[in-house]
Amino acid sequence: MRAVKRSPRTVSLPPFAQRERYRRRYERLKAEIRNLGFICQGSITERYLTCGKPACACHKDPARRHGPYYHWTRKVRGRTQGRMLPRDVVPLYREGIRSYRRLERILDKMKDLSLSAFEAARISSKR
Repeated sequence: MRAVKRSPRTVSLPPFAQRERYRRRYERLKAEIRNLGFICQGSITERYLTCGKPACACHKDPARRHGPYYHWTRKVRGRTQGRMLPRDVVPLYREGIRSYRRLERILDKMKDLSLSAFEAARISSKR
């Protein structure tokens, strides 16, 4: 039989110390949000397209399609919206998308942390 190691998280702290630990972690997450740049929902796809000229080589050979063209899509009120982007603004949009995804991860952590703090307060009030 293997010995089970206890994680530092399973050690019971006094209610005040536990709340203080949650508060410090929550403040660190808030600081991460303050350091985010512009945010942007959606995704960017790179496309190679055929043109309207029937004699153009892009119709016969997929490797000779025109592009790349950058297309940004996002959901607005449940509907997908798209827009073509000039090449020079694509890095700005990509950075905004990365920031938005980071924000979502931070918010998920904040929700989990808040729930843990609420549960700890509930349990300590029963004692």
